[in-house]
Amino acid sequence: MATIKKSWASLSQIIGTSDGYITLSGTTESYSSDVDMETNGYEGAHVTIEINYDASPTDEVKIKLYGSLDGSNYDDTPAWEMQADKSVDPQQLSFIVKDLAHFRIGAQQTGSTNSHDVRAYVQCWNYQSV
Repeated sequence: MATIKKSWASLSQIIGTSDGYITLSGTTESYSSDVDMETNGYEGAHVTIEINYDASPTDEVKIKLYGSLDGSNYDDTPAWEMQADKSVDPQQLSFIVKDLAHFRIGAQQTGSTNSHDVRAYVQCWNYQSV
């Protein structure tokens, strides 16, 4: 009898490069690269966001999820968003994304006082018979 096993793809950085951060500016939203779950038939993705807040922060960071059917035309309104907590510095947040063909993550400060640093990683999975 076959056994069904979760098969994980390689870890990929989708915000920042070479384990580095991007710096948010004002309330301008910054976006991750596309996460393509369609091509390899991924069922879900584990996303981890890391935020390094400025000293004595006044602004929070919002994390947003945008879906897409083709990896180039994303939703105008996020499927969901969550607000990080500036009292936890540095902060790491994880969440699961399932059943979207493509998606990207947006990161945005709630005000223009700070310039917080953000990076994000993703690891997709599907199920295989072994």
